[in-house]
Amino acid sequence: MTSRVTRILLVLGLSSPALAAGEALAAKLYPVNVCVAVKQRAAGTYCKRVLRTLANWERDGDAVRRDARLIRIGGLLASDWAKAEAKSAAQSVDCAATTLSTDALVSLVGSATGAILTAVNENLDLGDPADARCGKKLLQAAGKKCQKLLAAESDYVRKLAADPHEARLSARRGRVSSTFTTEFTKQRRKGCGTAATSGGLGGQVDALVGDVVRQTTVSPNLSDTQFTTVTPTGTTPYEGNRITPVCMEGSPYSFFVKRGSVNKLLMYYQGGGACWEQLTCSIPVCDPNVTQGDNPQNAPVGFFDLANPSNPFRDWNIVFVSYCSCDIHFGDAAQDYPLHVEHRGWHNSRIAEKFAREHFVNPEQIFVTGSSAGAYGAWFNGAVHHQVWPASEFQILADAGNGVITRDFLENEFPNWNFAAHIPDDIPGVQESLVDGTGIPGYTKAVTSYFPETRWAHYTTAFDGGSGGQTGFYNVMLNDNNPAAALTWWGGSCAFNARMREQALATAAAVPSNYRYYIGTGSRHTIWFNNKVYSDTTGGVPVFLDWIGGMLHGTPAWTNVECTDCGKLLPGDPRPPTIPTPPFFQVGPDVKIVCDGGSPSGAFLE
Repeated sequence: MTSRVTRILLVLGLSSPALAAGEALAAKLYPVNVCVAVKQRAAGTYCKRVLRTLANWERDGDAVRRDARLIRIGGLLASDWAKAEAKSAAQSVDCAATTLSTDALVSLVGSATGAILTAVNENLDLGDPADARCGKKLLQAAGKKCQKLLAAESDYVRKLAADPHEARLSARRGRVSSTFTTEFTKQRRKGCGTAATSGGLGGQVDALVGDVVRQTTVSPNLSDTQFTTVTPTGTTPYEGNRITPVCMEGSPYSFFVKRGSVNKLLMYYQGGGACWEQLTCSIPVCDPNVTQGDNPQNAPVGFFDLANPSNPFRDWNIVFVSYCSCDIHFGDAAQDYPLHVEHRGWHNSRIAEKFAREHFVNPEQIFVTGSSAGAYGAWFNGAVHHQVWPASEFQILADAGNGVITRDFLENEFPNWNFAAHIPDDIPGVQESLVDGTGIPGYTKAVTSYFPETRWAHYTTAFDGGSGGQTGFYNVMLNDNNPAAALTWWGGSCAFNARMREQALATAAAVPSNYRYYIGTGSRHTIWFNNKVYSDTTGGVPVFLDWIGGMLHGTPAWTNVECTDCGKLLPGDPRPPTIPTPPFFQVGPDVKIVCDGGSPSGAFLE
């Protein structure tokens, strides 16, 4: 696996289906990218004009003329930005929320160019025509560099798919910096006595450009101290579709967002069960609404403990995609079972994606994950996200969603969600996986092959239990979709374990480069919201935190993991109400799950 920097070096020789798809998308311009591009180019022009104004002031010392010009060019900037925002708004994209305001940009540029002016003038006597001329030339050179760098950034962000590894952008940056260095050296040779250095002055310009880029691609308007609740209303056009977010029972849909301090994005899909016919939807066995109780701010544990210095995601931008559609985040159907149900997870996922796309325009890295039902949300939406952010590095983790289902469910109940309507038809093998019976293993082979630079992974405990766990739902499927079977979920434990291992090992064998599995000890369902991510090594597994670190950076620490003594239950792990209840037994001081033909007493376990 290659890092973002390494991929820049490889781009000229790289050939993959994903790259081809990215190039095909190059001509498809999204309104927020166009708006941001216009704003960045206008910001570059403004930066150049400010430094030119200061350069002229070096020579004539006319502060009144300087201030009048600064006011005039500030007005031109505001006009350009307003036009870009209006054009974007006409296409149902609020670009004003994407970036800092013009007043904030004027303040940012003013502070940075003032510091550049001070650096240039150190050791210069502006009463000396030669020194004044030198100061003017250096400020003009700095202005040109600022303008050309932001023009390069503008062209890049407008068509991210045209330069997914930043090769062209990197080359342009190099040429612009080289030109600036040449001009600085020229002035030095002419006797310019400024105390500034080429690297120091150029670095100040680079820092200014970096600040402008960040504040036009990572929305500064979002809170970075708490999660903001976003409740979209009505129908919104998006990518040729009409998106109407709604919960299963018709209540409003909401999701939660927090800005971080780095340009990286965590897309987390919430779990909460699923339903697919009258009985399962009427109980229900899933969460049909979004409330403030779903706000991750209320559960600062595991990888949502953003105060933990060990948490690799503590500084990331986060979009928490709430779940209330009971269709694993990808359905698009209204069903009368006869109970009326709105399976609109695809709509809800798209509205969250649209928001993320318009507030986090070009993340360096995107980690897509989710737990339980959200694991499938991550697995299916993650593939779609690649087209939205074609220049970002992706990793995708399914937490406790391994796709252990029956063929009967895939053929007869799964279609109730109208899942297939939005499965990408340009990824070979994806559509086929829904009809040929290969399910998640077939889908996984397809997407891992199509996106070879993306790291994909499944996490589960060996006997993922509880009525809402994977064994619970698998037991329902094994018992003719009788939801009461979830109450005796332990009956499906061994069958789940055998099928899950079979799928994981076969997938890893078929996709050795960019797919991994992690099978932990015991029966707990999901790990993301659990502090065991920082410490658990039961059964000889590596600490999950370290494994995730290996996944994030593509190091050898990211390897296939399977516990030993996997049936040993950890404190708090789901277990039957009484012990012994096959396959759960008391073995010395521990409760263990014993499968494969034997129990402590030698009795065969079905």
